[in-house]
Amino acid sequence: MKLLLSLSLISLLASCASNPRPTAEMVCVGAPAANKGLGYVSYGVDTAVTGVVNGVDDTLDMTGIIVDRQARDYTNIVTRSVGHADDIVVREAHRGTDYVMDTVDDGAKLSARAIRRYTGVGTKVYRRATGSTRRVVQSTAYAYGDVVDTGLWSTLNIIKPLDPKPWMVGSLNDLHAGYALPGSSWKCKLQPIEVVEEEVTSEKNPRTVYK
Repeated sequence: MKLLLSLSLISLLASCASNPRPTAEMVCVGAPAANKGLGYVSYGVDTAVTGVVNGVDDTLDMTGIIVDRQARDYTNIVTRSVGHADDIVVREAHRGTDYVMDTVDDGAKLSARAIRRYTGVGTKVYRRATGSTRRVVQSTAYAYGDVVDTGLWSTLNIIKPLDPKPWMVGSLNDLHAGYALPGSSWKCKLQPIEVVEEEVTSEKNPRTVYK
């Protein structure tokens, strides 16, 4: 690389030496020398600017990484805390509503128990009262029936005629021979059945029918 630079510089000086213009050395010699010297300055400036830019880039990168990490951490903290707080609220809400509903359920059980028990007391009292009333009413009815039966039928029994006897049936048959009274089958003779002969001539074969 250095060899190529030396050869190019020699060729440039040779071209300038052949120029009859005295000021041509400013272009041929001064300009390259000035550019060389200024190249060190521009290199230094470039190095300094590059360092500053790199420093700013790295600083901002570091700051961004730190800010991003911390922001994410605190965001996660807030999110986790809010979620935990929500879990606590839901848990306590369940606990409170369970307590309220358990209390209501226990009250309903006591009410149902009291309704059934006291209703049973009332129905038992009514059932026993009606049973006692039934005994009194039926005893009164029985007593009334006994009084009526004894008083009425016993009185009627005094004038009630006697039941007919078997020998009385035969005597009645003898008095009333023309009527089918009880016992007439063995006391009276049956009336004979009259038989009438009727010849049927309307049919193909005439025959005699007995009525």
